[in-house]
Amino acid sequence: LKQAYSASCRSARPCPSLAGGFGGMEPDEKKRKREAAATVSGKDILDSIVKNMKTVGDRGAPEVAATAAASSAVPVRCRHCPLRWAGGCHSDGPVRDLQEHLLNDHKFATRNKLPVKKHFCTSSGFEGAREWGHLVTLRGHTLAYVIGYQPSVSKTHGFVSIFAMQHSDAQALGPISVSIAPVVLKDSAGVRAAQFSWSEVPHANADVEQVAGLFPIKLFSSRLAEGKPHERAVEITIQTEVS
Repeated sequence: LKQAYSASCRSARPCPSLAGGFGGMEPDEKKRKREAAATVSGKDILDSIVKNMKTVGDRGAPEVAATAAASSAVPVRCRHCPLRWAGGCHSDGPVRDLQEHLLNDHKFATRNKLPVKKHFCTSSGFEGAREWGHLVTLRGHTLAYVIGYQPSVSKTHGFVSIFAMQHSDAQALGPISVSIAPVVLKDSAGVRAAQFSWSEVPHANADVEQVAGLFPIKLFSSRLAEGKPHERAVEITIQTEVS
């Protein structure tokens, strides 16, 4: 981008170090050169920048990075928080900016990629609610996922909820699946794993509660072998066709 923008600027404005350096040039010729340089319009510069911003995906389909970035920067409004059903949200009214709400009120963190055999740990047991939430942007489409436990919802099961910011993001991301397994199999009381899949990622303004996945908290296994006897952990893998 810097190269494209600099090249356009050089053609639109004479270099100060060279201005007036050609004593033998006729005034009319100077004037014609200035007028020719001035014909480079703002549209030409913009077209050059956009052309250089285009990237090609794995399947050879071009996409404009600037458009994706602008789309993800637009605040997403919701009728209410998509995680209100899980009991961890104190906001009853509309949400003006969903990403800001998740980051500030739910303490979500941003990640560069989806989890693959990622361990989610708790040292507080299951006396109270727990929530791990992350935001991931895949090719300009933002996805939220949360692993949690809420005794008011279930005392024997945790939950996994995944949703895109907007319906258009959900359509672009397509199918998605989640695999939940104990870190130490022998500590899971015979429960080997839980798997969930969606033909299309749910979006924030849909009924996210109805498509959330529930898994036994027995999948949280002890970390005694790691020297952390007071902690329990579960292994999460989330996969989608868009990476």
